[in-house]
Amino acid sequence: MYDMRLDPQGNLLPGKTWDDSPGLPPAEAEMVLSMLDVPITIDRCFVQICGDLAAAAMLTELSTVESETGRHHDWLQVAPDEFARRLALTQSQQRAARRLLRSKGLIAHRRRKTLLADEFRILWPAVLALLQRKAEERTAHIVWPPVRPGQPQQLNQLQEVQS
Repeated sequence: MYDMRLDPQGNLLPGKTWDDSPGLPPAEAEMVLSMLDVPITIDRCFVQICGDLAAAAMLTELSTVESETGRHHDWLQVAPDEFARRLALTQSQQRAARRLLRSKGLIAHRRRKTLLADEFRILWPAVLALLQRKAEERTAHIVWPPVRPGQPQQLNQLQEVQS
C-alpha cells in the first residue's frame, strides 16, 4: 500500500483526510526504499578464487552465516529464498553458483527435501589453499628474500639454494 493516508487495512489514518496528499507515487517510493535496502557484500578474495560474482557472494554469505551462528566447520541450513532475499540471486543463479563452488571443492551441499532449507558446509582447507595459490601467482614476480644491491655472491647463493 503506497497511500500514506491509509493504514494496512485501507482505513483512513487518524488526523488524515481524503484531501491530504497520498504521498510519493509508487515508483518513487519503491525507488527510495530500494536505495535504503541492505547492501550486498562480497569478499574480494572470494571473487578472485571463484572468478564469479554470484559464487563469491554465496561463499561470502555462507561465511557470514557461519560466523553469525558460531557453527564453524559445521553444516549450515540456508533456504533458497534466504539467498534470494539477502543476495538478490534467482534460483538459476543460485544453482550455477552452487555448481561452481562444488566443482572447485569449496563447499559441500546437501539438498533436503523434508526441510525448507538446503545444507551447506564451507570446506575451509580448500578455500585457504586456493587463496594461498592465488597469492603466490600474484607475487611470483617478486624476488624473495630480497637481495641487497652490490652483493652478487648472495644472489648466487640464493640461486644455488633454489635449484
